[in-house]
Amino acid sequence: MIANFFVRIFPYIFVISFVYLEFSPVYFYENELVKPFISFLIIYSWICHDTNRFRPVWLLAFGLFYDFLKDGIVGITPLFFIILYHLQQKKSNSLVSFDFKETWIKFIIYLLMYFVIIYLCNYFFENHSYNFKKNILCLVLTIVLFPLFFSLIEKLTVRFGKYDN
Repeated sequence: MIANFFVRIFPYIFVISFVYLEFSPVYFYENELVKPFISFLIIYSWICHDTNRFRPVWLLAFGLFYDFLKDGIVGITPLFFIILYHLQQKKSNSLVSFDFKETWIKFIIYLLMYFVIIYLCNYFFENHSYNFKKNILCLVLTIVLFPLFFSLIEKLTVRFGKYDN
């Protein structure tokens, strides 16, 4: 019974821990770190592999937690995650395809759209400056790390799917 509970709650703890771990070093180094969008990558991968587990309410909670820690405009990230969720629900192959290159290109397109939206919102609504070079480096690092984390989430989904059944 405890193992079954752990299997059901593990993906949520996994996502929350990555969101927290992504932002915890920022508080020690005062936003000077170059950090990839790992939380975005993790949540995107879970949406691709297991849409039944992550409902829009969970995506809203993860996105709000991410935005509160990011210390910017709150609500853009959960909206983006919910849109990705609905795209995945409408077509089963919308985010993931049989060819990994196509999946990677879709991820790059969605990440670029997210990056542009965040940049524009920051440009129009925030008073402080936006470090464009640092964020471009973060974007490139996220794109490079995508295959590693995508395959990790795929293996975890398969493993916990066996236990869940």
